[in-house]
Amino acid sequence: MLSRRRFLCSMVAACGGCAGPSGSGAWSGSQLERADAIARSRGAQGWAAWSGGHKLHGWNTGASGPALSITKSLAALAATRAMGEGWLSDGERVAATIPEWSGDSRKARITVSMLLQQTAGLESGVAALYRNPTDKGRNAVALAVVNDPGSFFRYGPACWEVLAELMQRKLVARGETLEKFLHRAVMRPVGLSSPDWRSDRKGRFFLSTGAELDVEALGRLGRTLARLLAGESVAGFDPALFARMTRPSAVNPMFGGGLWRNSNARKAGSHAIEVEDALDPAPASSLWQRACLSKNQPSDLVALIGSSGRRVFIWPSAGKVVARLGRSPSWKDGPFLDSLSV
Repeated sequence: MLSRRRFLCSMVAACGGCAGPSGSGAWSGSQLERADAIARSRGAQGWAAWSGGHKLHGWNTGASGPALSITKSLAALAATRAMGEGWLSDGERVAATIPEWSGDSRKARITVSMLLQQTAGLESGVAALYRNPTDKGRNAVALAVVNDPGSFFRYGPACWEVLAELMQRKLVARGETLEKFLHRAVMRPVGLSSPDWRSDRKGRFFLSTGAELDVEALGRLGRTLARLLAGESVAGFDPALFARMTRPSAVNPMFGGGLWRNSNARKAGSHAIEVEDALDPAPASSLWQRACLSKNQPSDLVALIGSSGRRVFIWPSAGKVVARLGRSPSWKDGPFLDSLSV
């Protein structure tokens, strides 16, 4: 079976005072030096660290490349904007806009929240959606349901490309396209540009793994999300609506709207995992109940995780952000996060 991670890695290869668990305080010079040594390793392209909008450290920050699954957070911002404009709701049934689903009792129960939480029960859809499809929206709608909606977390492109099709149909009815909406409502307000967004053969942007960004842009995205996560309105996004669109599910309290959270870090019996290593094949739901990003970092730490070491780490309460681009499937988050906590 073709796994999401193996496919993305092969695709990219072909394309050629200390802050402890509280998260408060400034990173020391020695912490940043240790982080720099790790960040530069394992196929690095560039990285940087910011605090309160001020860049503390950086290397080759103009380096750009596919952001891969970090794109999912842009989809969450798009859904937030759509809800603010009044034409999308987290609780609405997808079948109300995609009538092809109305005759399937399980698909008829799927909501927008389930798509953003990846608990819709759909098969992952890696082959159908990533092998140069003519119309990825049609392929996404045709995917099978293999679990009861809301009962199981399965990572992959399926939910995000169904969301893209849902939003496209609604936008066309409003005289717009998803691609124009993403530029108008998300990219320009945040100050981002992605001239090489991955698309299907109809020119439709992927929401699961499409954007191409440089390290500076990843940092800008991270700082925008940090302010939203801290409850601040920024770039016209409502933090309360963003919280709804990115809230985790009971099935996987670590994930919602493309954001991976460290919320389990203080739970008794919790343990740190390498998220990329845990996704394929889909694990039992019990894994997510005690898993965290780092026991040595605060529970409000959030990560945007793209395959092969693409990362944005966000400390909302401290206003700190780290962004890294890299191309190695052997990248590990644990040592890097530890370097910024000891």
